[in-house]
Amino acid sequence: MLVASIHRDHRNISRLLKLLSKKLTAIQQERPVNYSLIKDTVSYLREYAEKYHHPKEDLIYHYYLQHYPDSEGVARLDDEHEALAGLTAEFADTVDMILMDAVIPLDLFADNLNRFVGCQKEHLDLEEKTILPVLEQTLTTEDWKYLQTQWEVEDIDPLFGEQVADRFKELSAALKGP
Repeated sequence: MLVASIHRDHRNISRLLKLLSKKLTAIQQERPVNYSLIKDTVSYLREYAEKYHHPKEDLIYHYYLQHYPDSEGVARLDDEHEALAGLTAEFADTVDMILMDAVIPLDLFADNLNRFVGCQKEHLDLEEKTILPVLEQTLTTEDWKYLQTQWEVEDIDPLFGEQVADRFKELSAALKGP
């Protein structure tokens, strides 16, 4: 079911944000950090969340807006998804620069990482605590059946799916780590 897959994605994204928070703490304590894991996390968010997760949400949100009054500000999610995509792209560029040995002050990078994680968490909280409960209470069984027929994309998760893609194996191991 669509909404169950959205909740699952949110749990997985939360795990990634916890990993990034640990990296932020390490940076703030001037401990060594594996920036490749940060890059892999951001790459996953760009590849999976922006191409599969957000469009799945958008399908539901747009349907809701066409058929029900927008009492909870669902309409603003389009703008939030667009802003998150821009923030993710900007942060990915910063990580790439660090991996190419560009000189970026650690405090500036830490601020960017903190902002990135904070914005992602705020967005997840909005959806989980406000938007999704309204949708689950409002949309009928027929609505959900219809929406399921409209979602024809096979979204094979390259990190949390049955088969972990080679490029995410190190990240997968880090998520299972000590």
